[in-house]
Amino acid sequence: MSDTGEDSKANIKPEGASDPNVLSIKVKDQLGGEVVFKVKKSTKFEKILNAFCQKKAVAISEVRFVFDGTRINPSMTPEDMEMEDGDTVDAFLEQTGGC
Repeated sequence: MSDTGEDSKANIKPEGASDPNVLSIKVKDQLGGEVVFKVKKSTKFEKILNAFCQKKAVAISEVRFVFDGTRINPSMTPEDMEMEDGDTVDAFLEQTGGC
């Protein structure tokens, strides 16, 4: 029976060993609220942005997503934007009106 316990421990990854193709990306709204997503570098932003909008109950057409001053194209990936683990995407509600 002791062999079974040792086999199950072999499948557990150490704390420091994480998949280099997986990133934690924060999406921060104007009010300071943050939603953290763990995604592969090859995941299209469309999936991430839709998930954020569903969580915040807003239409994706009403929100603009920006990373390092560049508007995010939903067909791009974190790899395309050269993002690193822990990077933050800013979400801005589109404003209408004015003079």
